[in-house]
Amino acid sequence: MDAEVAGYAEVRALYQVDVGGTPWLLVERVRPSFEITPAERVRAYVAVEGALAQGRDTADELAKYLEGTAVGDRIEEFCTEVPTYHFDDVQGYLTVERLYVDWTGEKVDVRAGRQAVNWGSGLVFNPTDLFSDVVASEPWRERRGVNSVRLSVAPNASWDVVGLLAADDDLSPFEDPDELPGFEELPLAGGVKATLHKFEVDWSAVGAYRPDGPWFAGADVRGTLGVGFWVEGGWHGDQDGVNAEGVEVVAGLDYSLPLLDRVYVAAEYRYDGTGEADPDAYDYSLRGGTSIDAPYDCPFSTTGTNVDPDEEQPLPRTTLGQHYVDVIASVGFLDEWAVGTTAIVNVADGTGLLVPDVSKTFGERWAVHLGAQVPLGKDGEFVPPAEVFDISAGDATDNVSHFVPAATLNAWARYSF
Repeated sequence: MDAEVAGYAEVRALYQVDVGGTPWLLVERVRPSFEITPAERVRAYVAVEGALAQGRDTADELAKYLEGTAVGDRIEEFCTEVPTYHFDDVQGYLTVERLYVDWTGEKVDVRAGRQAVNWGSGLVFNPTDLFSDVVASEPWRERRGVNSVRLSVAPNASWDVVGLLAADDDLSPFEDPDELPGFEELPLAGGVKATLHKFEVDWSAVGAYRPDGPWFAGADVRGTLGVGFWVEGGWHGDQDGVNAEGVEVVAGLDYSLPLLDRVYVAAEYRYDGTGEADPDAYDYSLRGGTSIDAPYDCPFSTTGTNVDPDEEQPLPRTTLGQHYVDVIASVGFLDEWAVGTTAIVNVADGTGLLVPDVSKTFGERWAVHLGAQVPLGKDGEFVPPAEVFDISAGDATDNVSHFVPAATLNAWARYSF
């Protein structure tokens, strides 16, 4: 039996520019991983994460602010409390990010447990990914784990097939043992990807399905013809008509230059037919991971969850529009330094997000980063109009746009062990 321990410890400081309340946040993280090989073809892997945070808690500060406004006098009557993330107990401090077992055969591999799922070739957006997770704006973050079983079959070097069955983190439909959920209520997702490796190009066909309605059928092509290229996309459908349907396609190019240590440049275009062509028609309540962690759901509120509990709600969206361009560039030099940036632009409304990063390594274990998240433009997706942040309760309304930062500066140091 072989065993290995690895991981990292990290300290991250963030400063939000031009916001109400406490502008700074300090986060300490440690993420050890343990790998055990009990037999020749079997491997077990677990990664846990412990975290502490001090400083800004937007939900608490927003709640205190509203208590002193006319909205605060009507919250109990017109609004419901929304659970927000806090470090209140051990589940807030400690999480299991990876926990899976691998069995590797000659032509078949099986992985079962909480694992990273990352399908698609796009660098920022992935239409073929069952669990889309955009991490380009947060370079310190790993993809979230998904509870799933993955079966990979590769009869020969020319082609392979991957099948995945995954469960949502929310398993509340199974809470009542006396009343099991119906098929359409199952918190599951399944996907299949078949890939042909020919002519130095990977040709993949992808399909995905959820019992509660959404489905996807598409393809992913990636190769090299002087420069790297990829085209990934397909059709998003919904048999229940709850989520928007349409074509989503990402196409990109990248190139590396042998200058200094390395110069890398990539550019992508994305068309999302499920989004709105007119920026004036954006429904900002559909955005997942909004700028404000609102502690209340009030009728007609655009900041809170703003949902009708009697109606099935669409899944949270990563973006709202149809046309996007993103550019990634990085330069490495002196063996220890790197300067890079990621820029994402909504073509229709002209707003975007710029994520620069400067890093330096010290030996094999230490790395230090300085970076920022800078929204660009005005009155669009990445810099919403101020009225988007109105909160209403009865006949009282207040605007909380001053809780949205003009930019976020970050610095973080990581020690790998």
